[in-house]
Order: sequence, then structure tokens, then C-alpha cells
Amino acid sequence: MNNNTLMVGTAVGTIIGLPIVAQYTYNQWKSKNTLMMVAGGVSTLALASASYWYVTQYTGKTFAGEGHTHYDPKTKSFHAPAPPSTSGREFLSQARVLELLRENPNKIFSIQFEKRNGTLRNMTARTGVWKGPGGDASNPRVTGRGMAYNPRDYELATVFDMQKNAYRHIGTDRVTKMTIGGRTYSTPSAE
Repeated sequence: MNNNTLMVGTAVGTIIGLPIVAQYTYNQWKSKNTLMMVAGGVSTLALASASYWYVTQYTGKTFAGEGHTHYDPKTKSFHAPAPPSTSGREFLSQARVLELLRENPNKIFSIQFEKRNGTLRNMTARTGVWKGPGGDASNPRVTGRGMAYNPRDYELATVFDMQKNAYRHIGTDRVTKMTIGGRTYSTPSAE
């Protein structure tokens, strides 16, 4: 059985089950069985929200992976970069941030960027710090065996946080201020 068949079967079962659970809840309400009525009501709400999700996914042509903008058919998995920022902040262009990092290898710099939760983070960091022998830009050996994913796929860059003395990621698509190579680049959103 393939994933598409499984997803369609689950969707059909969920949608068909909704009126059955709703009828059960109604019967428990009529018989004044409060505990079972509450349980049935919660189940009805859960099935209703699942049914809504399945219908919206199917009509949006994102059902069962294929066609989804973050679906990778090679690995049969979803790669979901961070959703676009809704904070209203202005950011430096990602191309410019990456260019500055490339032009200033192994330099200490300060950066302010918006974290994925919407808060701003200030960091003093450095590129070109490798843990363990044989580390380089393609394999920083952060865990001794390399990373399980490529940070660039998620609009991230791996840096060494000088204050925490540990590796961290910066969101290269959400930088509000950056001081590197003796120059400061900022947007009106920088604090």
C-alpha cells in the first residue's frame, strides 16, 4: 500500500467517522451521561478539525506529499524552512549577508537577527571554527559525525557563538544588523 492510498483511506475514514461520533455524543446527551457526552464532544471536535485539515490539503493540491512545496521526492520527506516572518521587520538581503560572510572568513562579527519565534537575538560570532580534526566548511564536525542536515536548506548558517562558547545557527534571511570587516550594515528595524 503506498502513502497516497493510506492518506486517502485515513481521510475517508475520518470524514465518515465524524457523523458517527456526533450521533454517539447526541445519544449520550439525551441519556444524560455527562462523562461520555464530554468524551464524545471532544472526539467530535477532533474528527471535525482533522476532516477540515484533510479537505483543505486535498483541495490545495498538497495531499500526500506530491505537489507540496516542501516535499522532496528523492528522500520522500518534507523539508520545511521557516515560514516567512510576520513581525513586519525589515531585513538585510540574504544574498548580502551570505556575501559578507564569504568575504570575511574566520572573522569575529556581531549580528542581530530575528529568531524563528519572532524575537531578536544579538550575537558575537565567528565563522571558520571547526571542532575536531578534519573539520571544514562542508563538515564542521559539530557532533563528531557531522550534521544530519544542511543548514543552508533552512536559511541558516553555522557559526561559533563567542559568548556561549558553542556552535549556533543564525537565520541568514532575517538579519536586521551586522557589523563585520569594520563596517556596520543595518535596517530601520535594528534595535
